[in-house]
Amino acid sequence: MEITVRYFTVLREVTKKRQETIEMKQNSTLEDMLSLLIKKYGANFERYVLSGRETKGLQLILLLNEQDTSQLSGFKTQLHNRDIVAVIPPVAGG
Repeated sequence: MEITVRYFTVLREVTKKRQETIEMKQNSTLEDMLSLLIKKYGANFERYVLSGRETKGLQLILLLNEQDTSQLSGFKTQLHNRDIVAVIPPVAGG
């Protein structure tokens, strides 16, 4: 199945893309997708994604078809063909 992944802030620099379409197996979850992307983009991508799972109150934001996945099943949310996932790393500021 095809999933469109959109990158924001520093992840655009890491991936050198605003978005891409990736191929996933049926019954894949957001966690599976992130694992695939970590393998593809390496340590920098992994640092932002894994540290964003919950570091100092900051969290990685994943939107599935514009819905916050924390309101669904989080990283265990199942993906479907033609879903659009926005990956927004934690943002600190003041």
